[in-house]
Amino acid sequence: MVLYVIGGVAALGLGVWLGLPGRYDRDIDEIDRVMGEGGGRRKKARRHFTPMAWMKRNVSVNTPSRAGRRFEIRDPEDRD
Repeated sequence: MVLYVIGGVAALGLGVWLGLPGRYDRDIDEIDRVMGEGGGRRKKARRHFTPMAWMKRNVSVNTPSRAGRRFEIRDPEDRD
């Protein structure tokens, strides 16, 4: 029983130690140099055909954006 308690405490300690944030040991000059270079042109994410979309009917890879859709509030008594 004592070994279970010691093992549990050790596992908890290991989990806490592994969950700590990593150490970032870059100096400020290197960070400024990288930030000054700027980023390259970012690539647009490509949409891929997935097996889940293949199993569903009428699913296309190019889905329209939701920006054009509007949120509507309706009264529950006015249901169709």
